[in-house]
Amino acid sequence: MDTAINYEEMFAYVKDALAAYDNHGGAAKNRIKYSRFEHTERVYRWMLILAEEYADKINMEALRIATIFHDIGYSLNKEDMHSHAEDGAVLCREYLNSIGYPAEKTEFICDLIARHSDKEVLHDVNTPMELVLLMEADLFDDTGAHGIVMDAWIQATKEDVSFESILEHIKKFSLKQMQVNPMRTEKARRIWEEKKELTNRFVESLTVDLYGKSDVLA
Repeated sequence: MDTAINYEEMFAYVKDALAAYDNHGGAAKNRIKYSRFEHTERVYRWMLILAEEYADKINMEALRIATIFHDIGYSLNKEDMHSHAEDGAVLCREYLNSIGYPAEKTEFICDLIARHSDKEVLHDVNTPMELVLLMEADLFDDTGAHGIVMDAWIQATKEDVSFESILEHIKKFSLKQMQVNPMRTEKARRIWEEKKELTNRFVESLTVDLYGKSDVLA
């Protein structure tokens, strides 16, 4: 008999695992208290939105579990975080084995986790839709309005911060990132374009406020 799935317990397990990492903000965003667990929660919500029209065509259980565990590899606090996806697959496998989850199902889930950072395969026709949706949900976080706020927060930690320096930071990161739509599914591409429009309008408006002119893509 298959083990009953308790997603809340899985979230709690991942939260505990990432607690130490979240306490110092992590290596990638070390100037702010960036919570990798809160990132996981946001990615999970995006995943549910994107997966709505695929729910009867994909393995939703596998996608849910893979999304919950996709960044648990950061909990190892390695100096080189590029291996976090592979590390996460190892940690997820250990957890699923510990609760008696079926081995054949575990391998697919862990493969999704191990490959989720390889965004180059997003448009590969051989890429499972579960992995596509996980990647798209992951890419959505820290973009649009959220990305703008995060950019301002990061820049505000500097001693010489100013309205002008915050604007330049937003243009260098959020604005530049949003100009190329990396998404594959129709819904994700539409949402990205909405986020792009918001980001462009914000930068244009702030530019006018500060300089009296607009050069949004300058």
